[in-house]
Amino acid sequence: MTIRVVLGEDNVLVREGVRALLNSYDDVEVVGVAEDAPSLLAAAVEHVPDVVVTDIKMPPSFQLEGIDCAHAIRRDHPDTGVVVLSAHDDEEYALALLGGGHSGLAYLLKDRIAQGDELVRAIREVHAGGSAIDPAIAERLTGSSNADEEDRRVLDMMSQGKGYAEMAEALHTTQEAVDRRVTELFRRLAGGDSVSGVDDLKRLHAAVVESSAQAETLKFYVPQQVVAGLAADASIAEQREVEVTVLFSDIRGFSTLSERLGARDIADVVGRHLSAMAEVIAEHGGTIDKFQGDAVMAVFGAPAPMAEHARCAVDCAREMQERQRELNTGGWGVAGVERLDVGIGLNTGVVMAGAIGGGGRLEYTVIGDAVNVAQRLQSEAAGGEIVAAATTIVAAAVANAEPIGSRLVKGREEPVEVFRIHTSD
Repeated sequence: MTIRVVLGEDNVLVREGVRALLNSYDDVEVVGVAEDAPSLLAAAVEHVPDVVVTDIKMPPSFQLEGIDCAHAIRRDHPDTGVVVLSAHDDEEYALALLGGGHSGLAYLLKDRIAQGDELVRAIREVHAGGSAIDPAIAERLTGSSNADEEDRRVLDMMSQGKGYAEMAEALHTTQEAVDRRVTELFRRLAGGDSVSGVDDLKRLHAAVVESSAQAETLKFYVPQQVVAGLAADASIAEQREVEVTVLFSDIRGFSTLSERLGARDIADVVGRHLSAMAEVIAEHGGTIDKFQGDAVMAVFGAPAPMAEHARCAVDCAREMQERQRELNTGGWGVAGVERLDVGIGLNTGVVMAGAIGGGGRLEYTVIGDAVNVAQRLQSEAAGGEIVAAATTIVAAAVANAEPIGSRLVKGREEPVEVFRIHTSD
């Protein structure tokens, strides 16, 4: 007798690989496939398969669609078994599937697909009306405080990969009795409320997905170690005084150039420039505070502490100028744009760093005199130059800096001693 299977998996390579694997068995035939939860439910109605094999997470939201679909399919098609394939080796996910006290369900880790006949064994088990759980999870559940000695014996056998027939023989009972014992066992381990468990897991999973998405976006602007720090310790965003090195860069003469360019050309040129500068800043551990038109403000030493923030900022500025020269050599492909030159200003000092703002809107930034000085020094730098305050020169131990005199900064009584840093040692 051939077991007719519908396969749900959004990754086409995995889907076709599993389809080929299952079709290689004489007693299994894949009669339909689906790439998301709605089409999986539709395929179950269309084909009325003996077994559905589904990924635990699928479109549209990549949460726990596989578990939801399994419960819906078992409710509407009691004779159809379901195997959920999952990358989650936490027992809570398995109990969310099996804890309702229903047969014909299996929870298998994806790693098992390539291990012998594990997947086909699970398919055969649910087709026969039984349930199965990944051996690794079954072994872990033997230590549950809710499991008694009889439970542990059942879980031990499941952890060995034994099916209902083998378990019935070992327990000197029937497969029906094994089924009742197993379903009651999972119901008890799940606390008797699998629906609530699924909802809780979905809420948790949604939060993880959202957090991951935010981190994915954040890493384009903040070094990965900072993203990890923010995730591990939210207090890193609290306002605090800290010594940092602030970097400002700006394209020289771009305002005049932009008057001759169309909006699309401006966006293309600025986008390519800022993307390159952002890459260099991230490589040197800096945090992009903001983009302002064609200008960039970056901070070294916040939010994550950096012992040699001044040196890192100087090295970054030098590489930014080198990267800009490479961009100019490669050409811009825009009529009227032959080259772009960048001026960079650096200053080291104490700032207030943290989440700052009001009116319901906060952003992580740094404020203070050190920021104002860095911005002022950037305006002093000609195209291709790096200008820095004495504080940065001393902190970074720059050997080949050329003194160019003192400068007054608006709102500051004391002048700033300024140096020009050569772009190579």
